[in-house]
Amino acid sequence: MSTREMICSLVNNKVPNNELELLYQLILKFIPSDFPEHDEIEALNEVQNETEFIPHNAIDWD
Repeated sequence: MSTREMICSLVNNKVPNNELELLYQLILKFIPSDFPEHDEIEALNEVQNETEFIPHNAIDWD
């Protein structure tokens, strides 16, 4: 039995229906959001001028 099958089996057989929403919300906490958080944007803005980026074409790959 694969891990996915084991998890599905546990959820289907052990988690009461009234707790499925709680489990769903908990799982969502571990999935990254599509949009950066406000503090992540601030951190990127702080280091934007401190980091030296080298274009891919500028690297001698030979």
